[in-house]
Amino acid sequence: MIRRMNYTGRRNIARSRVTIRLIPGAEGETSFAAEYDLSGFKLPPAARVYVEAYNTDSYMRFDFGTVGEPRVPSDTRLVEVTSRPLPKFRLKVVDETNRHGLLLGVADKLIPLRPDEDLEKKQSLLPVDFVDLGERVWRLELSDWPVLELNKRIESIAEAARASGSFLGLLYPEVLRQVLREIVVTQGDTDPSADDGDWTTLWLRYACQLPGVEPPPAEASPDAVVLREDWVENTVQAFCRARETRRRTEVAVAKELG
Repeated sequence: MIRRMNYTGRRNIARSRVTIRLIPGAEGETSFAAEYDLSGFKLPPAARVYVEAYNTDSYMRFDFGTVGEPRVPSDTRLVEVTSRPLPKFRLKVVDETNRHGLLLGVADKLIPLRPDEDLEKKQSLLPVDFVDLGERVWRLELSDWPVLELNKRIESIAEAARASGSFLGLLYPEVLRQVLREIVVTQGDTDPSADDGDWTTLWLRYACQLPGVEPPPAEASPDAVVLREDWVENTVQAFCRARETRRRTEVAVAKELG
């Protein structure tokens, strides 16, 4: 049974302190490995450590022992967590000496790495997942944290997404447009300093670091939607200028055509 918890005084554990890696198994089952560093937080040695896997409509909790005596579960298969959208994770440290557990610390919205992915990809703004999309090349999943889904049927699509100039020019501006429109038009979020743990804030912060881009219009007015739509389009143009997407696409196409 999962205890009710008191959240008073909890500490935010930096996501950089936790690494989650997915491990593919037989018959399509997926498990995970977790590494974490709780040094410096002065947490009680007897406090329990839990790792939770979740997405839009599923959830599992795994007991990793205590702060003083970590213990890796014998079974970390995600049998009750749906594979779509890509599962997220959180780490919790809980004092269970009282009837209602006291949440001492949490690291939330942890993006898992694939087996061959480098640590530098941890907590990417745009995690990439390889799935069967039939005849589609790519799809953007926006149900929780934005995830770029690429069709695993296409040979070398991972390399193309990383290095191909034409792929960069054709895909990423549209991804950015969809993400920013979801944030500022659909959800109405406009503050790039609101919440370091929220993906909308992190994407807005990224957008506002592009040359010439100011925060989106925040005021409520009859023209708010139009002004925010314009901001999205101008920001995509700023991204394309900064990444030289047209020039890189022209070079890539010329090279491919010989």
